[in-house]
Amino acid sequence: MIANRKPRQYFVLACALATLAACGAGGDASVGQAGSTATGAASASSGSSATTASGTGTNSGAGTTVAAINARPNDGSGYWPDFSNTGYAHTPANAGGLGLPAYPGHLDDFAPGMTDSQPLFVTYANGSVIAYKHFRGLKILIYGDNLTFVGCLFEGTDPNDNLVQIYSPTNISFRYSTFKPAAYAMPPGNDGHVASAHTPPGTPFNQSWQLATTMDEAVVVMDHNDIWGNAGLEMVTGFPGRPSTWTNNYIHDAADTANNVYHHDGIGPQSDGNGGPMLIDHNTIASLGNTNGLALQGGGVYDHIAFTNNYVSGWGYALAFGTSNNATNLTVTGNVFSAELAELWGPLYGNLWGGQAHGSLWRNNRFQVRRGDDNTSLSPSDQGTYWWPTDNVGHRTDFTG
Repeated sequence: MIANRKPRQYFVLACALATLAACGAGGDASVGQAGSTATGAASASSGSSATTASGTGTNSGAGTTVAAINARPNDGSGYWPDFSNTGYAHTPANAGGLGLPAYPGHLDDFAPGMTDSQPLFVTYANGSVIAYKHFRGLKILIYGDNLTFVGCLFEGTDPNDNLVQIYSPTNISFRYSTFKPAAYAMPPGNDGHVASAHTPPGTPFNQSWQLATTMDEAVVVMDHNDIWGNAGLEMVTGFPGRPSTWTNNYIHDAADTANNVYHHDGIGPQSDGNGGPMLIDHNTIASLGNTNGLALQGGGVYDHIAFTNNYVSGWGYALAFGTSNNATNLTVTGNVFSAELAELWGPLYGNLWGGQAHGSLWRNNRFQVRRGDDNTSLSPSDQGTYWWPTDNVGHRTDFTG
């Protein structure tokens, strides 16, 4: 994407999963598991109740009830993925239904003497489950198929290259894991009370990492991960019958927003098109940046993409579904677009989403605005109004086109 281009409620997740199943995904056990996680496991580490569609959903805990439209990451509610419920330190017992114990209070080093000045080669037997390991390297190269990482820490320093480079032909899963720069314990500028730092520069370029990337055809399951200090995540393309699945992740604090070296993306970039199916449900995708929170940036057709129940703030354009209006079977429902962070241009690149004529659905997406927010294109009077895909203003009624 060129950086300077200018300009129903409770059944939503079930519909998204049914759509993916119709695309041939019904036999993938990880999809059913991820769908269950998206509605319930977001609260597994915080003691909160299951969430519902984000536009109207509520989350109960500590004697309070919070609606999605009123909640923000790191506000203490635990509604959205944030520091309190993602990453290795918050791994609950039986994460992903794998029967593992909860985080034991420490991680074991994968190898002695690991350093972020040298690449780290990681090989496991196919089908392995790897829990509570610390991986540190200039680049972490992973070999093996159908691997599952639970409660792990991946950290390093590799500007303009991959922190994690994955050589798997079929599937790979990361649950309750943390991906971060080696030099920092917390993102620069984020004191733990905001979704993401409100001012640049973020992690300095020479201390950052750029991407996590699948080098073969592995489709990912990403669940409850804490990811920051980078420029994007290229593990995004699903295949018919094998959807990529992103649930309950905290994607925030992109690297070095004051330095124009990186295009900053959340999930992505995917620059070819012809991607999907994907399920992206109940994530926090928030950062200053110059491109997209969801960066589907190619000219080919994106098909069967479900973007549901997410908190999105900042970026250049928050969402991109291609460069021409040819996407098919998109489900964009229950999302909150927050004015917390400054944006560059708008919530949807080119107002492109395929539309009903291409089997797509846009419902119950709302703006969240508070006095003093950094996105000044919206005002507090827009709080709770509906976000339409046809413009950048709040509406009192939902989109029906």
